[in-house]
Amino acid sequence: MSAAKYLVYLTGLSTYALIVWGGYVTLGGYGLGCGTYWPTCNGAIFPILDWPTFVEYIHRLLTIVTGILLLISVLAVWKMKPRPAGPARALGLAVVLLIIQSLLGGDVVVTELEPVITTVHLAFATAVFASIILACALMYTSEERSSLHRAAKQR
Repeated sequence: MSAAKYLVYLTGLSTYALIVWGGYVTLGGYGLGCGTYWPTCNGAIFPILDWPTFVEYIHRLLTIVTGILLLISVLAVWKMKPRPAGPARALGLAVVLLIIQSLLGGDVVVTELEPVITTVHLAFATAVFASIILACALMYTSEERSSLHRAAKQR
């Protein structure tokens, strides 16, 4: 299995963890754990942590980690020879969606958890996850085709 494939899978896992943690943030009532500040938390990059602040801050850190993993995955897939077009497109879409998703997350906080914006935030999270899962599936099938092609050449 290629390193790029592992990176895409890890990005999918990170995205899943981010969405689950976001559910905990919302259902636990911690959505304003950082106040109405965004992108800072209670006006600081490294805030004083009580439990609500910790929960919200971890959500923001997971977003950063997921974004970095996504960018690294995109670069790894784009460097592949031959470049698998399907996964590259799906990951490109995921990048655009994650940017919108992150900005919506800021709006959720600034509007003090306005229900419509919070729902749209979740909808975009689901779309990001779906795009990455699509990339995972396409990476699997493209790698399988490559190995079948290599096996056929060896005969």
